[in-house]
Amino acid sequence: MITKKNMLLCLLIFSFYSCSTNKTIDKNISTPNPKANNIKEIIENNNKVILRDQWGVPHVYGTTDSDAAYSLAYAHAQDDFKTIKEALLKARGTYASVYGPGKDNINAIMDYVVSLLKIWDSINEKYHNELSPETIDLCEGYANGLNAYIEDHGLIEDDIYPISGKDIIAGTMHKTPFFFQLPLFLGDLYFKKPSEIPSYYKRSDEIEKVKGSNVYALSPKITDKGNTILGINSHQPFEGELAWYEAHINSKEGWNMIGGLFPGSPVVLVGHNENLGWGHTVNRPDILDIYELEVNPDDENQYKFNEKWEDFESFEVIIKIKTIGKLKHKHKQMAYWSKHGPVIKGVNSTYAVRYSNMNNLLAIEQWYKMNKANNFKDWKNAIETLSVPMFNTGYADKEGNIYYVYGAKTPKRNTKYDWQKVLPGNTSETLWSDYELFENLPQVLNPKSGFIQNCNSTPFQTTIGPENPSSKNFNSNYGIETHMTNRALRAIETIGKDKKISYDEFINYKFDLNYSDNSIMAFLVKRAISILNENNKSEFDIVLKKQIINTLTKWNLSTERSNIYATLPIIAFNPLLDNSEDEIYDDLIIKRLIYASEYLLKHYNKIDVKWGDVNRIIRGDLNLPLDGGPDIARAIYYKEYKNGQKKAIAGDCYILIANWNENGKVSSQSIHQYGSSTSNYSSKHFNDQVDMFSNNKLKDTSIYLDDLIKNIESITILDKDIN
Repeated sequence: MITKKNMLLCLLIFSFYSCSTNKTIDKNISTPNPKANNIKEIIENNNKVILRDQWGVPHVYGTTDSDAAYSLAYAHAQDDFKTIKEALLKARGTYASVYGPGKDNINAIMDYVVSLLKIWDSINEKYHNELSPETIDLCEGYANGLNAYIEDHGLIEDDIYPISGKDIIAGTMHKTPFFFQLPLFLGDLYFKKPSEIPSYYKRSDEIEKVKGSNVYALSPKITDKGNTILGINSHQPFEGELAWYEAHINSKEGWNMIGGLFPGSPVVLVGHNENLGWGHTVNRPDILDIYELEVNPDDENQYKFNEKWEDFESFEVIIKIKTIGKLKHKHKQMAYWSKHGPVIKGVNSTYAVRYSNMNNLLAIEQWYKMNKANNFKDWKNAIETLSVPMFNTGYADKEGNIYYVYGAKTPKRNTKYDWQKVLPGNTSETLWSDYELFENLPQVLNPKSGFIQNCNSTPFQTTIGPENPSSKNFNSNYGIETHMTNRALRAIETIGKDKKISYDEFINYKFDLNYSDNSIMAFLVKRAISILNENNKSEFDIVLKKQIINTLTKWNLSTERSNIYATLPIIAFNPLLDNSEDEIYDDLIIKRLIYASEYLLKHYNKIDVKWGDVNRIIRGDLNLPLDGGPDIARAIYYKEYKNGQKKAIAGDCYILIANWNENGKVSSQSIHQYGSSTSNYSSKHFNDQVDMFSNNKLKDTSIYLDDLIKNIESITILDKDIN
């Protein structure tokens, strides 16, 4: 059933499933258009309450943090139960038992990987021993909220019921390795030789969806009113398990947080409370190692380690696979571990994999403590644990502090080895167990420039001035990237050069639509013009060649929707933007121009097409133009739709801007690419933010009840013991 070919196909597919409608009737006490003077009394007298504002965004209230998590789970299930269910089934390793084997046995293979990584062995062993009682209560409260939703909506026969706090921990443990590309490495190990395994996957459809993000922080030094601004702008898929959901969580135990979270998450992952906030961007620390194992030629179940033959740890994995109706087939597959970690017995070699925080349960606990922090010291104590093993993080608070850290749970490694390559697994010299100290990571606190940024770029150009970390101070084994994305270049060229910035100016900078003159896109355009002027070959007829040269020459590197010169180069060069200049050859540039010009001529009969006619956001009955594009601050990544249009599927999605005034009170604005009802097609909140998103607009939001009351659309009381 599970062949090596099928495993390869599965592991190369980073596929998160779209949501469908769940038509349900709420059995709890729900009141539309509540009177403002009753809302405070209802919150005060009930343990679990969901307020929804005019955009359908849930503002959940609980007496305890566990109550608030319960309410959050119930609210999120109202909007997207199917995706939460799928995420938890995948984390359990039982997805195929509900949805069948999938194409090329994808579902069954991914269930196998859950067992291979020993996710549940670790949870069952450590759940009550390593997690704090507060975190356990939080996760159990969230799980109980999902169970209540299932019970209230007649879904007890559903395959996910009952849900426990362990499921919630498993969900985070299952998702985290995708961000440092573990599935892509596992896939390659089945067929590739050690020399063919890359140190990092730069470009593929599987990682395109999560490769971007922006975070910016401005201190009172450079704002016109002495305010502190935090721009949270994580780029994710528009649909599925890694799509953002906006929520506000409040409890009487001091939790008051608004921001973005994923289906199945009991805490906000990026956002702000009254006192502080943060955003993450994906970075590329070297926290995963591949080992080639020397297998005993006389016993395939042994490998050499320090001149001795060691037995593989082996165990049988049983995968239940739905076949017809309620029938399930049990498939048995062996799994192996070495001292290094999970083992892949490939065609060319036998490999083992080791990565930071392998089977660490504490990621949710770290984010929970960050949610509850009241000041920089408490927040930093939480993030210093590095239970979340990666991510750039930008921070700001009401005291005017701004901060950046290159998050990386970096192993302490023997410097005599090249850790960017496959390592020998036959020696303890390459088997690490300790990590570098947090204080040794690149970080910037309150630079004189009053500005920090990270846009999936090097930490060595976080700000302007001497406070930038120096690459000379960090071991190459850390794997810290040195490149600058276009988004980072533009942040330095716009925000970084402005000495006094108003809030409105900052918003304009966030929606910047240009490629930098120093970007790889600018290089490609210049090089293409040069090649075409020098090229006497017949790839293009003379008229088309002149049109292409004219288009490229007149393009001002803007991705505004009305720009007729942007469309050709964006379509042509989008796949090349992750490459360095020395990796791009003239023939490839010509090939991409041929593709783009033929595409536009086929669908539009011309190459000077308005970019907004092609670049679209499509949701339900809405099909609207977009500015922006790949690696633009207004980041848009797309797939081919129909009639020549490109449908936005990832990039700019949930945006949250926090603004602390000179007195320390926070206000905020946000936008979601679609709306709060992420899987309820019949809801008006399914796509009610699309028009604003299309026009680069933000909506007001708040964590203060007095601000929210006038815009509350409905209120739901979840307490079963309330009359």
